[in-house]
Amino acid sequence: MKTLLLASTILVAVSGSAFAADALGSTPVAYEWTGAYVGAQIGYGWGDVDGHDSSKVNGFSDWSDSWKSNGVLGGIHVGYNQAFDSFVLGVEGDIEGSGASGSVVSVFAGTIETKINVQGSLRARLGYAMGPALLYATGGLAVAHFRTNYDEGATTDSTSNTKAGWTVGAGVEYAFSQKWTTRVEYRYSDFGTFTDNPATDSGFLYPTDVKTHAVRVGISYKF
Repeated sequence: MKTLLLASTILVAVSGSAFAADALGSTPVAYEWTGAYVGAQIGYGWGDVDGHDSSKVNGFSDWSDSWKSNGVLGGIHVGYNQAFDSFVLGVEGDIEGSGASGSVVSVFAGTIETKINVQGSLRARLGYAMGPALLYATGGLAVAHFRTNYDEGATTDSTSNTKAGWTVGAGVEYAFSQKWTTRVEYRYSDFGTFTDNPATDSGFLYPTDVKTHAVRVGISYKF
């Protein structure tokens, strides 16, 4: 609920800024949303990581925990919009570097550190345009690369996993000229589960489930 409230507050605030001119009685500037665009974005992500151990012999588990993997993220995006009167349908892809990381001290495998190094998405966008402002929902494929470090003092291990999942979100985009737009967007992503067999606890598997939230601001150039 806190996450949804935060996202709603951001979207309402940006919408208010976008429509401030209307509130003062001026006419919205016409904008043609159809076309290709490229841009950049930066934001902050916070992840929920859930892990447990599972015996390789019988699946027995004697440890589980949850921890965060948070940090700044940023990258580039490219997309195309097609306007149908006030409705705008589009497709967008992005790739980002991420500084998200977090750790937990497990009972048997030592300190477990989870890092998200790179992530990206390929999404559909469906929006409603009101002059130079576009309110939109977005969703589709999400992919991330995870680096997990295990440290038990005398024994250490490191694993690498790339997982595909799904992402969904919403945003507000505003055209401040015929070529440039700015945006704010919230997205939730679920990357599913990857499983390690760390040397620090070699008799057990460690399934790890990762879900993330992120708020991004961006700027785009329309061709």
